[in-house]
Amino acid sequence: MVIGILAAEALLAFCTLAFELAMARLIAPHAGMSTDTWTAIIAAFLVAWALGTFVGGRMAEGISVARVLCRAAIAAVVGAVLAAIVPSLLNAWDQMVLDPAPLEVWRVVLFAGLPPLPVGFCFGLAAPLLLTAMVRLTKGSGVAIGLVNAMGAAGSVLGALTMLWLLLDVWGTRGAVLSIAALAGATAVLLLGMAWRLRGQEGQEEAA
Repeated sequence: MVIGILAAEALLAFCTLAFELAMARLIAPHAGMSTDTWTAIIAAFLVAWALGTFVGGRMAEGISVARVLCRAAIAAVVGAVLAAIVPSLLNAWDQMVLDPAPLEVWRVVLFAGLPPLPVGFCFGLAAPLLLTAMVRLTKGSGVAIGLVNAMGAAGSVLGALTMLWLLLDVWGTRGAVLSIAALAGATAVLLLGMAWRLRGQEGQEEAA
């Protein structure tokens, strides 16, 4: 169970940073790749992540570990769906925001910053839920908590390197985004499987 949580943390961190980099490539044909667009994407992700982690922490209170993992799975699958549909929405978003005045900085920032928000929020939701599950399963072990954070950092680094040196070259930007969404969906399945197993164990303990 502990290994599964660590794997889920690494996979979602992988998806988060990989999608953040993919957003820059998706935005570039519309608004260019500039300091303004990069700043908007990074700032939007950080704001969404911060809000997601706060809400996720509240969602983890007062429920069983099985339900914590189930909620993390839901956050992962919703994030996967949102990530998958972002590329198909950018042309319409371009017409709404950039077409009237494509060189206005506030329009460029809005165009680049808004699309990543929902995905960053959903992936941010999962992080405190996974950490809470780990704390409860390991009785608050400092080593286990450190491992969760380490796996998150390792997953982020691997996601960045894989996106830049493999996925974009092999599948292109849209294909890379779909692969990220698929990986997040697979992570949700992993979490649901662990939640189902824990629920069965909890039911057996109650019956005994």
